[in-house]
Amino acid sequence: MKASTGIAVVTASLLLSACSTPKTEKITAANGSSIGLYSGFASADLNNNRAPDVVLREVTPAYTAAGVGLNVMTSVLSGGIAVNTFSKENLKGTKIDALPEPTSAYLTPRAKPLIARWLEKNGNGYQYKKNLNIVAAQWLLVYKDLSSANSDYELRYTVKFYKKPEDANMFSAWVIAECTPPVVAAPLADWRANNYALVTKTTEKYMDSCLLELDNQLPRLLKH
Repeated sequence: MKASTGIAVVTASLLLSACSTPKTEKITAANGSSIGLYSGFASADLNNNRAPDVVLREVTPAYTAAGVGLNVMTSVLSGGIAVNTFSKENLKGTKIDALPEPTSAYLTPRAKPLIARWLEKNGNGYQYKKNLNIVAAQWLLVYKDLSSANSDYELRYTVKFYKKPEDANMFSAWVIAECTPPVVAAPLADWRANNYALVTKTTEKYMDSCLLELDNQLPRLLKH
């Protein structure tokens, strides 16, 4: 099945400037090691050309049936080339504005002492020139089975950690680690109950597991 209509042609900077407040701060260990930590949202080019979810996105079978829009960014400079590969997770769905994406509020504050401990143990006083980036990429509820009238819904979450090598030039590739925890499925009514309380609780568990993944990836990300 192909979908090539209803794709919004927007730039990442325009979308994210309206929906997020990215920030960079310095993490310093007792031994003098330090690094800049950027927290924000994934750019489209590092997110499979998808717009990051700045609030919870809910995709029901109705969006598939109607072929209503894609959560995909196309470049103005490329002439707005349409994306022809259909995926239910790329559908725009309904944005739940009351639930802002929680990475910067929950995961990033918990990552700071983790990074500081790593610097204290391994940094040897080194002051990094390149920032470590924590960026939210995907957060959505999406139906599991299109053929079922009472399909369960999967809660999906992805966060990315990336950094340029210390000796990088303008052509150097990013060092990237991605965390996408195994999905939990439940009836949509359960997810929606009590102002999406189960979504909040489950996403926090996802982010806790991603903190462990970040800890595992720090030796690779912070190599110098």
